[in-house]
Amino acid sequence: MEDQKKNRIKIDIAGTKFTVLSVEGEEYTRSVADRLNEEISTVRRSAPGLSLSSAVMLAALNLCDNLTKAQEDSDRLRVQVKEYLSEATRYRSDFEEALRENEKLRKDMETYRKRLGDKGLNSDPAPVSPAVKTVRRSSANEAEDDEFENLSFLSDKK
Repeated sequence: MEDQKKNRIKIDIAGTKFTVLSVEGEEYTRSVADRLNEEISTVRRSAPGLSLSSAVMLAALNLCDNLTKAQEDSDRLRVQVKEYLSEATRYRSDFEEALRENEKLRKDMETYRKRLGDKGLNSDPAPVSPAVKTVRRSSANEAEDDEFENLSFLSDKK
């Protein structure tokens, strides 16, 4: 704060004139003084017999209460934002992992389609887990006929 240029600003608080030095601009400093004057006026309207010094103390107490609550809200929001960022990072990581897995599965599917094409089969295979070695196609009436045709296109690893 020592390196910054300080502005000399004249303000009036509850009828008392002050000259303050501030690194803030004149407009900002006057708006802060106006806010304090408004708070003092509010206290004096609510308790007309209150002395000026007591009104100033109660106004200061109200403003400190507002400041404390605002700081607590700010701290809560800061924690919440950090949690959201952490969650977003996890989601991004999960998304990138899903993209990698999707790309791997797409390549596997291309490989399986080529193998099917090499064997003269022209149908698109259903998505199949790499752990599956054979697929069994049931006959027309599975309940009466236990015979299955084995399709072992996955068992021929190259």
